[in-house]
Amino acid sequence: MKKDTGHKSQQLSDFLNFNSNLAEHEKQIQAAVMAGITEQIDTDQAFKKVMGKTGKRTKTKKLIQQITRVAAILAIPLLVYSSWSIYKQFSESQKKIQLAEQEFISPVGMRSHVILPDGTKVWLNAESKIRYSVPFIREKREINIEGQAFLDVSHNKKSPFIVNAANTIIEVTGTSFDVKAYPEEEQVTVALQKGSVNLQTSNGVETKTTRMKAGDYFTVEKSTNTIHRQKLNVDKQIAWHKNVLVLDDTPLEEMAVLLERWYGVKVFITDDELKQYKFNATFENEPLNRVLELLELSSPKLKFTYNPGKINKTPGEKNYSTVTISKK
Repeated sequence: MKKDTGHKSQQLSDFLNFNSNLAEHEKQIQAAVMAGITEQIDTDQAFKKVMGKTGKRTKTKKLIQQITRVAAILAIPLLVYSSWSIYKQFSESQKKIQLAEQEFISPVGMRSHVILPDGTKVWLNAESKIRYSVPFIREKREINIEGQAFLDVSHNKKSPFIVNAANTIIEVTGTSFDVKAYPEEEQVTVALQKGSVNLQTSNGVETKTTRMKAGDYFTVEKSTNTIHRQKLNVDKQIAWHKNVLVLDDTPLEEMAVLLERWYGVKVFITDDELKQYKFNATFENEPLNRVLELLELSSPKLKFTYNPGKINKTPGEKNYSTVTISKK
């Protein structure tokens, strides 16, 4: 262990010498990256040392870097790595201390896989993002989630792992679980695959806490701050992170939202009467046209029409492909 720590320290020293001639913004990026990947040495001290080299009195800046983004092709869901890094500087107690914040985004029509500095593995569903401060490994590891994520948390008793999702806080030391907290949805859901977690919810007035064990599936009502235990199959709820789309007695309206996120399309239901239909099916790495074909075969009274989007040359505007669900 000492030999490895010495090696890491030497890497840090070489890093500082090598980057002495970089531009200021490049030094900031490299400093944050180095602080995030050092595992065996004190990351806080490493970060401070790097900051000493880059200068603490730099004026407030915001640097946005797109690391990786892969476009979906032919509406086939792909497992991609995408990240969006944001670096900020804040003033604190008359001292300008540079802090870094990293944000990973998974756009519509994509699912992403992220490995955090502590080794925790995170799968992000479409239209989801996580955010955390760098250096990450401190007295507690804390992240914010918007959307849906499956986490396989690296065990560390000395540094609890805290997840903030809407009005819900989840605290663990090492476990695997799924959390869904889309801003437009009225519920936060937590599905625990293994281990145990403390689930806490608060509306600013009242705080409620419960203990979850493996196999539990809980929903949290945002408006009423109530927690409910549901009798649902956890494996089906977390199958999406393996690129498997599961419809388990899923209402048509809910299925439409899943298709929109999963394939990056817009879905229209022409008749409210159709919303009573429910679907049971499992699709693994299936393209959209095949999924629509199978759904139509299983629902003789429904018609699924796909209309491909056109290339839009106007910057900033999106022209989505559409799926229309109607009566035959």
